Amino acid sequence: MERFSRDLVAAITTHVDEQIAAAVSRINAGGGGRAGKTDGRRSGRLCPVPGCGEPGAGPRNRWFCKEHASKLSTTEQKSILERNRRLASEGKLPTAVSSQRIVRLPPKQQRARRSLDMSCRVEGCTNRSRGPRAGFICDAHRAELTPEEQRAARERWNARAKGRSAPPPAEQAKLPTPVPPIVRKAEPAEA
Repeated sequence: MERFSRDLVAAITTHVDEQIAAAVSRINAGGGGRAGKTDGRRSGRLCPVPGCGEPGAGPRNRWFCKEHASKLSTTEQKSILERNRRLASEGKLPTAVSSQRIVRLPPKQQRARRSLDMSCRVEGCTNRSRGPRAGFICDAHRAELTPEEQRAARERWNARAKGRSAPPPAEQAKLPTPVPPIVRKAEPAEA
């Protein structure tokens, strides 16, 4: 009888030690505050797998961590959740921190935004451009200038905006403007 009671006490002590270690790992992994959040998330729950202690991967994954969400089947995940619910209702859930607790952190500071300069980048032009999609060149200059000339105009504008002196524009031989093709009217077919 003494040996049985000694073995039972040893088994219970081992089980309790494992559960305490699991609870401590959960507390350390999900600690309340920025220092405990290593993954940068603003709130969340811990993985419900006993001894895991990792942050859960969201409600779509039933709050299981990325590893357990991919490795455990849906049936296994639901059985773990049901076991945790049953133990919690009996008051035997071995964690000091409930896996259902959501950690709230103060909102992040907003970065100061600066307005986007939408003016045309061609020197002397006062037109408004269509923005970054059009390379900050107005419609009139996009039709007139080649892509190389537009790029040179943007580079000169950037140099002026940064306070540097603009490099002198490279003198290129002006090519004659191309002649549009001759369009002929369709002649009536003679039968």
